[in-house]
Amino acid sequence: MATITKLQRPSGVVYKARVRLAGQDGETSRTFKTRSAAERWARKFEAAALEDRAGLITQGQKRTLKEAITRYRAEILPTHTETTRRTYSQHLDYWQDRLGHLRLSDIGPAAIARCRDELTDTPLPPKTPTGAPRPRSPTTVARYLATLAAVFTACVRRWHWVQTSPLAQVEKPSAANGRTRFLSQDELRRLLAACRESESPDLHLAVMLSVTTGARRGELLGLRWRDVDLARDVLLLRVDHETTTKGGVRAVRIATQVKPLLEERLAEHRRGKVADITGAALVFPSRVSTRQPVDLRTPFRTALRRAGIEGFRWHDLRHSAASFMAAQGASLVEIGAVLGHRSAQTTRRYSHLTEQAAHSLVQSTADKILGEARDE
Repeated sequence: MATITKLQRPSGVVYKARVRLAGQDGETSRTFKTRSAAERWARKFEAAALEDRAGLITQGQKRTLKEAITRYRAEILPTHTETTRRTYSQHLDYWQDRLGHLRLSDIGPAAIARCRDELTDTPLPPKTPTGAPRPRSPTTVARYLATLAAVFTACVRRWHWVQTSPLAQVEKPSAANGRTRFLSQDELRRLLAACRESESPDLHLAVMLSVTTGARRGELLGLRWRDVDLARDVLLLRVDHETTTKGGVRAVRIATQVKPLLEERLAEHRRGKVADITGAALVFPSRVSTRQPVDLRTPFRTALRRAGIEGFRWHDLRHSAASFMAAQGASLVEIGAVLGHRSAQTTRRYSHLTEQAAHSLVQSTADKILGEARDE
């Protein structure tokens, strides 16, 4: 029940509205300059409290995006790799700054789309004092959206704060013009030779696994011995040890050329040269802490330089694996299954490669059967 009290203060007359709800200790109050304003606030507060008690106010109307991000940082973000945590934290800072004050129910596709356009139009600062500002790529903007989508997915599936995610109605920037770099056979030969000569004892095996399985870097460096089945020649690849992201766990074949390298590494583990072997031990542990994966960025860049390969990233090993599969006649469905793509659209970037292989297959088949027909 609300009561309105007239108060005389040095600044003038004010009206204090007090609301005490049945069954609730204490009261809620606010001060207004006019009685009518105090009465309006009291009526709205009492109506909102009754709706809340009746279950008419949802969690999405109570919770802000800042609360959701804070909970995501505490519960979910620590389960990701260190690299992923750094990237996601940067994205979450942006979303919290722009939309964190809004209730989840008030965040619609239009608000997110405005932020998406802001990201696209606002360049990054130059890397050097004399450098030029750098535009964000469509892929980078899409990753910001993906991070926000992960927060809303948690709100829907884990915490049940909202029923649907507004990200489903937000168009993602097209990455059609993004770079897709493949290794040629000659470049692969030179790179593997440089990796064998590397000071890093991990690099050659890691690159061999990457180019034969198409594993993501996070999947590969997070690989544990319990996921290596040398009896069946199978690896179980996980994304950040989560079974709910990017298809979760998938099985890929260990190539015949790679199996002896894994067997040798396993023997080293058992001899105690690398680390005590347990099922949870990393295949590629850091020499600083066996709980963290090794950092291969510097050895990989050195190997690329020695091999004379330019404009190439670790992730391009994944593209190269797809190109080699396509050259051997694999279909887009087969390539997508090996790479762990959730969407067929993601695999379509390799469509021209499978078309080339299919055309070659058709031509070689025609040459064979028509040649045999002429001989008859």
